[in-house]
Amino acid sequence: MAILYQRYSSLLYAFSYRIVADHQVAEDLLQESFLAVWQRASSYSPQLGAVYTWLAAITHHRAIDYVRSRRSYVVFTLGEVKTTSNASSPDAWDEVWRSVQAAQVREAMEMLPAEQRQVIELAYFQGWTHAEIAAGCQLPLGTVKGRLRLGLIRMKHILAQIGV
Repeated sequence: MAILYQRYSSLLYAFSYRIVADHQVAEDLLQESFLAVWQRASSYSPQLGAVYTWLAAITHHRAIDYVRSRRSYVVFTLGEVKTTSNASSPDAWDEVWRSVQAAQVREAMEMLPAEQRQVIELAYFQGWTHAEIAAGCQLPLGTVKGRLRLGLIRMKHILAQIGV
């Protein structure tokens, strides 16, 4: 656990802070996430993805649950999470690759029409439900779902074109 915490805590803290915009809450979410990892370590499967992906998913779900419970949504843009990294770390190349992928996703998001980009950001980065997006943007629910679907399909094609 100490190695996992040392390697990923600053990245996961920054990730949760970007979602909740509160230092204390981000620290609490980080602690809850690592407690969940401790309690359910056996649920990790290397065949399903990297350790970082598993940890990020746990942290993301906790942060989104918090945001939904508080009903205070923060503006989240696809920005790069800055962390300090030990260059001799075996995961240094993984962090570089994640940074490259984040830049590619940002590029793909910028190529989407504004309507599709807006609903994707609200759904995936701010944790809004489809119904909340519809009410908040004053759109029919079907329109929200259609924009999400078309936006994700378009992102898939854009990312494929740039080699992701």
